[in-house]
Amino acid sequence: MAARYMELAQELIRQIKAGELPVGASLPPEVELSQQYGVSRATLRSALQVVQNLGLISRRKRAGIRIEASEPRKPYQRSMSDLEDLMQFASVTERHVQHIRPVVCDAALAAKLKCEVLRKWLCVTMLRVDMQKPDAPLCWTDVYLDPEIGAELGDQLHQSSGLICEMIEDRYGCTVTEVVQEIRAVGVPPNAAHPLGVEPDTHALEVTRWYQSERGSGPFEITVSVFPADRFTYALRLRRHGTD
Repeated sequence: MAARYMELAQELIRQIKAGELPVGASLPPEVELSQQYGVSRATLRSALQVVQNLGLISRRKRAGIRIEASEPRKPYQRSMSDLEDLMQFASVTERHVQHIRPVVCDAALAAKLKCEVLRKWLCVTMLRVDMQKPDAPLCWTDVYLDPEIGAELGDQLHQSSGLICEMIEDRYGCTVTEVVQEIRAVGVPPNAAHPLGVEPDTHALEVTRWYQSERGSGPFEITVSVFPADRFTYALRLRRHGTD
C-alpha cells in the first residue's frame, strides 16, 4: 500500500489529466482541501509538493494553488537526484513484478550488494513503466529485501504503484533517512534485454541504491536498476557555500 500522500498525489494528477481540475482553475485553501480529501495538512502538503514538482500546479502566498498544466512539463525519467525525486518518479510510473524468489549471496552478488557472502534475501524482480509510455519500460530492477520483511509484505509487492520502501515504512515505521546511490555504465543483461525492448549488451546505466533507516542497523532494502542509455539522466547541482 502506497503512503497516503502518494495516493493523494496520484489522485490529484488523475483529476488534472482528466480535466476534472481544469488548467487555470484555483484550488480551495489547504484547510478546505485537507477536509475534502480527509487527510492532515501535512499529508496534503506532501502530496501537493509531488504535483508541483511535475509542473502541474503552482503555489504562491496570497495567490493560492493554481492548476498550471494538464501534463508534466517533461518526462520524469530524465532526472533523479534526491529522495523527493524518487517519490515523484514512483507517482508517474508503475511497478510490473516479473517474479519473486529467495536468493543466497555468492561472492559476486555479495560484492555488488556490499554484504556478506551467504546472506539471504528475497529478490523482487520488476519493470518500471511510464504510465504514458507503457511500450518502453524505463528500467529493469532487482529489489533485495530481508526475507522476513518480504514475507510480511506478501501480496502488496504485486501492487503497481509507489515505492517498496514506502510499504516498509507504513508497516514497520522504518523511515528512510538516507539513500546511498552508485551509478556505473554496463551492458544490458541478456535476461533484461527483451523485456526492456533492446538488444543484449547495449549501453545502459546500472543504478544501485542502499536504503538506510534511522535505526542504523544496515540497509533494509537494496535495489539494482538497469536503465537503457536513452531512458535515464542523473542531474546534480553543485553550489559553493556562502554565495547567492
